[in-house]
Amino acid sequence: MHDRAKEIADTWRRIRRPLQWPMEDFRRARVRSRGFDGYRFARTHGRGVVGFVVGFALREGVVPVAVEPPEAVAYVFVEPAGSALHRELVSRASSPVRRLVRASADLDMPYAMLKDGPVVALRHRSMRAVPPELFPLVASDFFLMSYRPFWTSGFLERIRRPRRRSR
Repeated sequence: MHDRAKEIADTWRRIRRPLQWPMEDFRRARVRSRGFDGYRFARTHGRGVVGFVVGFALREGVVPVAVEPPEAVAYVFVEPAGSALHRELVSRASSPVRRLVRASADLDMPYAMLKDGPVVALRHRSMRAVPPELFPLVASDFFLMSYRPFWTSGFLERIRRPRRRSR
């Protein structure tokens, strides 16, 4: 398999600025390992953490679905799985994650709902067959379009604003 390190680096350079602006109030961390290269955006809510990840799965087993590396992935996570925060954001009928999944389908950019673990919504696309000269363009388009359902569904607004508990 062709090493895509240069194309991946070119993708991150291409979308460096767009990754900064909409997520400026999230903790951003670069995540690099032999199996994954990407960014994690997170916010703390009490004892839990909610956010999303964009990046490249470089081998099987780094996300909870089958992939054909290199695979562009975007996913939402809520940690810890099974917590009150997880139930509030994922399980309720009109939860923010369910609204995100519905909005993504309406926009023809579907996220799959994964209710049981920390990864709760995921979208992915194999980049294996994309020619090197088009790789950064196709990958950056995938990542930038993956954000659109976040705004359309109100997901980002909901996780930025802590819920007020009634007394």
